[in-house]
Amino acid sequence: MLAAIHEKVKGIFATIILLMVGVPFILWGINSYFESGPTLSVAKVDGAAISQRAYRDALEQFRGRLDPKVAESATFKQMVLDGLIEQTLLVRDAGDSGYRVGDQRLGQVIRGLPYFQRNGSFDPQLYESLLRREGIGVQEFEERLRSEFVTGQIQGGLAGSGFVTDAEVQALARLLRQERELVYTVIRTEPLAARASVTPAEIEQHYAAHGDQFLSPEQVRVEYLRLAVDELATQISPSEDELRKAYADEASPGASEKRRASHILLALPENAPADAVQGALTKARDIEKQARAGKDFAALARKYSTDTSTAPKGGDLGEVKPGVLPQELDDALRALKPGQVSAPVRTAYGYHLLKLNAQSSAPRKSFAERRAELVKLVRTRKAEERFFDLTEKFQTAAYEHPDSLATAAAVLGVEPQKSGWFTRAGGDGIAASPKAVEAAFSAEVLTQRRNSDPVEIRPGTLVAVRLLEHRPAQRRPLAEVRAQIERQLRQQKAEAEARSQADELLQQLRSGVPLSAAASKRGLSVQPAKTVTREKAAGADPRIVEVAFRLSRPGAGKPVYDSVVLGSQGVAVVALTRVADADSGKADAATVEKARRLLAQHRGADYYAMYRGGLRQKADLKVFADRL
Repeated sequence: MLAAIHEKVKGIFATIILLMVGVPFILWGINSYFESGPTLSVAKVDGAAISQRAYRDALEQFRGRLDPKVAESATFKQMVLDGLIEQTLLVRDAGDSGYRVGDQRLGQVIRGLPYFQRNGSFDPQLYESLLRREGIGVQEFEERLRSEFVTGQIQGGLAGSGFVTDAEVQALARLLRQERELVYTVIRTEPLAARASVTPAEIEQHYAAHGDQFLSPEQVRVEYLRLAVDELATQISPSEDELRKAYADEASPGASEKRRASHILLALPENAPADAVQGALTKARDIEKQARAGKDFAALARKYSTDTSTAPKGGDLGEVKPGVLPQELDDALRALKPGQVSAPVRTAYGYHLLKLNAQSSAPRKSFAERRAELVKLVRTRKAEERFFDLTEKFQTAAYEHPDSLATAAAVLGVEPQKSGWFTRAGGDGIAASPKAVEAAFSAEVLTQRRNSDPVEIRPGTLVAVRLLEHRPAQRRPLAEVRAQIERQLRQQKAEAEARSQADELLQQLRSGVPLSAAASKRGLSVQPAKTVTREKAAGADPRIVEVAFRLSRPGAGKPVYDSVVLGSQGVAVVALTRVADADSGKADAATVEKARRLLAQHRGADYYAMYRGGLRQKADLKVFADRL
């Protein structure tokens, strides 16, 4: 079950809202941002404080996802704070505007989350266990979910309201189909680097000026404790009664059925006015008529569905097991035969049209045939329950006895293990996990010499680490890095020479010398002419294509030129020889629809950005930068 959870979500605490509601934040706990008492605040929003603890918790969500240098930069820290400020403003404005999520609706959302389900049904014990494991109470989680849901409604409404005219769509469709012909040559750095000369003095000067680039990496060695579902499972021997019960539980109606389905969603707010509901229903019935008249359901989904995750895939929901969809949709889908389309179905999300693409049911295996699988199933299930029970005790022992892992080891009934030496880039064994490495090099472990909090290094495995030994980074001897420095300096000189030659070549071309003649004189080859569009590079480097579409139109028989740096590959000199505009009346339906969707999405995103900007502009904000 844990494996299934993690196939869909990388950390329940950080991602449930993202996937189910669509709010573009992984910053949690709006209510906890406003704290009374003597805690330090990093900002105030209309007089309400965002606490330093909430800010640090938000930063923690990014640990292990980003390069440490990026995560610790002042720019990134400001971005995180801006996200907290923005989310605070959004929640407040949503409340002021009357957006609400009722208890019944909230319950439907939570019960429908697959992370809290066993065998397709909501499991209250699993729900509480997972939240407890993440260190959050049920009430707090539900309040956070409620806040994220209402802000998601605002975002969805604004992002989906982009209005575009037919003239704008046709203009973009023409641009998407516009063709440009280009030829180019590349001044490559490899032969230039081979000819470049680097003196010993230059090497020594570079070593002295950039010594921090040539450090032997910092290393640590740790002891650690591991709590893992797979290890707990080996200690469990299921009884015959437990195996029989698990077999019987699998015999529920529809358990062996497999359905593949697609849907079209016309989204509606929960408290949508009657005229909006009637309008959506009328539109849904019209789409239903088109589908039943033979129009391709996938094309209709791409055109009409507001479900941004499935619309690009023609509304495909994949394989849908009983109990996964809301009850209304489950019932409607069960009534369909393969190929049939449902009447409009109203749920809390809006109106849906369903199509059953395929259905099959496998014959049930006997208990004897299933026995080995059932043993594994029951072992895993009981191990997960044991895992959840031990997780809280593990966390408490590691935290309350920070100077040793002995107490936590006694709680788990295991002995601490020891790692070999490893760097911030990782290593073997426990150091193969980025999260374990991050914990080992955290200030808490490395500087304060305390136990780390247990961290989940992979689904169903928690690890706490403690420092044994530390080797600081040291500058490597010049003799050891001399060859590396020489290669760097050769490459730098080669890249500078390539840019210089490209500038000289451009001057010749702009004075009237043909590209073929100028390139031949320098021993360069010219690539055959390529016709490209904004979507089809015809095998050319995308950076070269980008330059071609940045250049102005060539005059009669006179190409226009520019250059582009291709990193370590060299510098390309590009000639744009022809621009062919598309016929405004011949855009195919797919291109027109794509242009309409791109424009609407862009405009909707602009609306949402302006709304957020307006909230911030009107707010009274105070930021305490020295506390970030």
